[in-house]
Amino acid sequence: MENKRILINLKKYFNLLLIAIALFLALGSAVVLADQNKIEVKATVVNVRTGPGLSYDILDKVKSGTQLDVISQKNGWYQVRLDKAKIGWVAGWLLNSTEIGLNSSNKVGKINTTNVSIYQQASTTAAVLDTATVNQTVTILYTTNGWTQVKYNNIVGWVQSNTLNTTNATDDNATQNTAIQGYRLTTKQADTKLRKTANMNGAIVATLDNDTPLTYIKSVGQWYQAKTNDGQVGYVANWVVTKTAVAEIVKPTSLAKATIVLDPGHGGSDSGALSNSGQYEKKYTLAVAQQVASRLREAGANVIMTRSSDQSVSLAKRPQISNNTNADAFISFHFDSTESSNDASGITTYYYSKSKDSPLAKDLSQQLSSLPLTNKGTQYGDYQVLRDNVRPSVLLELGYINTKKDFSKISSTSYQEAIADAVYKALNQYFS
Repeated sequence: MENKRILINLKKYFNLLLIAIALFLALGSAVVLADQNKIEVKATVVNVRTGPGLSYDILDKVKSGTQLDVISQKNGWYQVRLDKAKIGWVAGWLLNSTEIGLNSSNKVGKINTTNVSIYQQASTTAAVLDTATVNQTVTILYTTNGWTQVKYNNIVGWVQSNTLNTTNATDDNATQNTAIQGYRLTTKQADTKLRKTANMNGAIVATLDNDTPLTYIKSVGQWYQAKTNDGQVGYVANWVVTKTAVAEIVKPTSLAKATIVLDPGHGGSDSGALSNSGQYEKKYTLAVAQQVASRLREAGANVIMTRSSDQSVSLAKRPQISNNTNADAFISFHFDSTESSNDASGITTYYYSKSKDSPLAKDLSQQLSSLPLTNKGTQYGDYQVLRDNVRPSVLLELGYINTKKDFSKISSTSYQEAIADAVYKALNQYFS
C-alpha cells in the first residue's frame, strides 16, 4: 500500500515537472517571438499615423534609435506599440531611410479664423467639404492666387490663404518627389496673347483661353517664352499666367506609397451621356470612383477626388489637381454612348502620351479584361484631362450607357465593385 502511494506521488510530481518544463519552453518561445517582432528606427524621424496609409493623421513622431514592438503588418506598414495606451502605424519603407527629415517638406499651417470653410475647389461657390475652427492644423499642399490646397481630416480641399498661418513645422504626408523637372504656365484670363517677340508690339502667334496650359522655356525680362500643347512657341507676359514647378516623375515602388487622383467624369450641370431610361452618366462615374477610392484607401494609398459630390468641375481644373499634387496616377471615369441606342458595347482605356501614360493604360486594360464586358484594349485619346496632364494619366470608358446589356452592368453595385478590384490589381502591378 505504501509503495502504491509513493508511486502515485512520483507520478504526480512527474506530471508537475512536465507542466513546468512546458511553461518554461513557452515562455522562452514568447521571448524569442518578442525579440523577432521588434524594429529599430534608423531614420532621422518617422511619423506614426493612426492607420496604415499616408492619408491618416499623425499620431506621434519617433526618432532614430527608437525600438518599437510590432503588432501586425498591412500594405507595407507596421502596426506598433509606442506605450501601453498608444498604438499606431509606421511606413516600413521609411524606417531605414536616413533622409526622412529632409523629404518631409510639406508645411503645416494653422487656421487663424473661426469656422473656415474647406472648399472642393479654389472658389467660394464650390461645395464645402468641411469646416475648420481656429488654431486647428492642416497640411499645406499647394498655394496659388490667394488660395491654399490643404489636407484636413483625411480630405483634400481649398481654403482662402488669408485664413491660414504657415508654421515652421513640416509633414511627410506627400509621397511625391520634390526634384524639379521643369515649369508649367497656366493662363489666368481669356484672350491671352502668345506673341512672336517679348513685347506688346510682337505679332500674335495665338490667342489663348483662360486656364490654358503652356510649357515654360525661359524668362526674358517680364515675359516667358513658352510652348503650347500643339507645338506653337512664343512669348507671354508673366502677369497673365501662373508659373508652377513640375516635379520629376519617379514611380513609387508600392501602391501604399502612391498618390492617386480619381476623376469622376461630368457632374453638376454637366450630366454626361444618358441611358435609355434617362439616367445620367455623372451618377455612375461618381459611384464607381467612390468604390475605387474606398478600395485604394484600404490598401494605404493617398486618394484625391476631383469631385466627391454632384458638383460641376471644369475640364481645365481636373488635370490641374493632378499636376498641383504631383499625382503618381490620374484616372478619369466615364461611360460611352452612341447616337443610336444598343449599337455598341465594351470597355476602352485611353492614353495621350505614349511614354508617360501607356504603361499605366496597359496595366489597367489587362486587369479590366476580367470584367463581363468586351475589352477593346488601349487607344490614343486627345482628351483635355489627359492632354493637359503632366502626370501619368488615363481615361476609362467602362461600358456604353445607352446599350441595354452594358447599362445592366453599369448600374449594378457588383460591377462597380469589380471595377474597383480590377483598378486596385492594376495599380498594384503598375507600382510593383
